Amino acid sequence: MELFESIFKFLLLISVGTTALFSYLCINKMWTRKHDPLVAESISPIAMAMWISVSLPFVLNYTLQNNWRVALTYFLRLIFFIVFFLVSIGFWVKDRQHKGIWQKFIKALKQEANESTNLIKALNHPSRKKELLNILYRVAWLDDELNEKEREYIQMFADSWEIDTSYLFNEPPPEKGIEKLNKVREEVIAYLALQPSKEQAQSLSDVVQALINIDERVTKEEELIGAEISGMLINYASQEKTALCRVIIHPTNQKEQESLLALVPSAKEEYILGNPAFIVATFQTAPYAEAFSENYREQGFFTIVQTYNARL
Repeated sequence: MELFESIFKFLLLISVGTTALFSYLCINKMWTRKHDPLVAESISPIAMAMWISVSLPFVLNYTLQNNWRVALTYFLRLIFFIVFFLVSIGFWVKDRQHKGIWQKFIKALKQEANESTNLIKALNHPSRKKELLNILYRVAWLDDELNEKEREYIQMFADSWEIDTSYLFNEPPPEKGIEKLNKVREEVIAYLALQPSKEQAQSLSDVVQALINIDERVTKEEELIGAEISGMLINYASQEKTALCRVIIHPTNQKEQESLLALVPSAKEEYILGNPAFIVATFQTAPYAEAFSENYREQGFFTIVQTYNARL
């Protein structure tokens, strides 16, 4: 148990460092372009404001709990979203009228309102309509309820695609717990296997995030799968290999190994530090991998999450 806690603390420390590096690299890339109006207009101020409102409670909660590693991770995210929010409203864009930050914010909101249907237009004639609708259906039901805003949002796409959605609104998907999240992920994998256009994949990422935030309440499950799906779709669109997170299980005896292989016949065996281990799954984000890993820990398996570079 002490070994597991040490490994977990070490992984949390890595997560803090990774978040810090990610935030620095993104902000550093943006910094020399923050004065460009086109760059400012390419970022959604509403989306950034939503992420700020979501991150702030986590910072306060973990700070009060004296959990500085997790609190620092969310604090770094908060700084990241604040910087991008300021960029999105044109805070550093030269303005002859010398508008204040509030006036710039209102201007950015008006522009976003004018562009609010761009996603619908981008997905107006998708090649795989039902696959896309199934993804939205499962994302909407992640919190085990479908409110009116989510229903109207999905219906908006369905009407555009001329698809009957009555089957979507009757009842939630049957899966529960981590299986519910995995099913959403499987739907996205199946959709990407159909090789949609890069533009459509990028648009779907934005649509999923908008659907998650539409009820102004983001659950832990929605946050996990939202980040995972966005990473999958954006990486597909960019076709760049990035760091991935894999769940590794170390059986302590032959009986555990047999039980594991019965659960996951596709588990790939590797030797790590001279000991046999099995890679049971690979994910885009560490939080999702940790949630998946926890499912196996509850069954008595010793698991760790390892980040590795997919290009190696």
